[in-house]
Amino acid sequence: MSEQDRSHDATSSPAGEPEAVVVGIDGSPPSRNALNWAIQEARSLGKPIRLVGAYTIPSVAAAAIDVSYVPIDDSAIRASVTNTLKEAAAEVKAAGVPVEAVIEVGDAAGVLIDESKSACLTVVGSRGRGGFAGRLLGTVSSALPAHSACPTVVVPASWQADTEKPAHPTSSRPIRQDGFEVEESDPDAEAVEGLRFDGKVVVGVDSLGAESPALWKAARLAVRRGSPLHIVAVITTTVIGPEWLPSTADLERLINEGADKLVVAKQRVKAEFPDLDVTWTLFDGQPAEVLVRASDTAEVLVIGSRGRGGFAGLLLGSTSQSVLPYSQCPTMVVRVSRDANKRREDGEIPEPGL
Repeated sequence: MSEQDRSHDATSSPAGEPEAVVVGIDGSPPSRNALNWAIQEARSLGKPIRLVGAYTIPSVAAAAIDVSYVPIDDSAIRASVTNTLKEAAAEVKAAGVPVEAVIEVGDAAGVLIDESKSACLTVVGSRGRGGFAGRLLGTVSSALPAHSACPTVVVPASWQADTEKPAHPTSSRPIRQDGFEVEESDPDAEAVEGLRFDGKVVVGVDSLGAESPALWKAARLAVRRGSPLHIVAVITTTVIGPEWLPSTADLERLINEGADKLVVAKQRVKAEFPDLDVTWTLFDGQPAEVLVRASDTAEVLVIGSRGRGGFAGLLLGSTSQSVLPYSQCPTMVVRVSRDANKRREDGEIPEPGL
């Protein structure tokens, strides 16, 4: 980053406040949605907000002089970003949350990734403006979750708090559910009515099960919000080729193993948070579709950024990138370290809340 400007008011937190909630701002409706969500989360965390506006300076080739490029005056761009940040800062201050505003010159994705290194959470909208002042929330919402040093929340442009949302039909079926007998659906039906998760924090877990970092982030989020937690896992029993032709016994064992992992995950979470309402559902279908349909009615969706391949744990690899463009609720992406599966195989149990 070639230039940086930080502005504060008398009640602002110190510059570079560690563990702040970082919010990408470009003045678009999605960024305002992100700010509204971030204010509530910062308040529950007891953390300040750091507003970040980023822009790039275009250059034009010069034909008649010996230098390669002639820089363009960026005063108008900076003034626009400054005004946008001032408006956002006033909104945060009015909500009683400490705030600072940061203007950075540089690529928006790179700026936010760098800011995430000293943040507890980054929040962006799902889509932003074009042009010089607004590369912030377009490709950023897909690049940031993959590289952020802290969890990232992407807030959809269409999201509105406290509104009733429809549950769309889904081709994925629940096959085991905590505390309920799952009713068999018509096997010839292309889609069935989706489950409702109103007011719940929904988390998708893969074969890491109770050791999933996403699970513990979701549990702490649910506790702070006073919301129930619902754990979702997905297996795929569809025969897609002659390479895998499971017997009835093989399918039953696969389903039982998936359900057992969810039972253990619930037990671990309840042991840490006895007052938290925790339930789970095991689905048969495609992970991305299950999570997107859960987002139709969920309060917040939490997913991991990397998972294991194969039938045993098909949830958190490229699925997160497939979910984000279509999620209907604020979606938190928690990066799963490359050695998470190795630690699991070595018998190392991570601390709750990782």
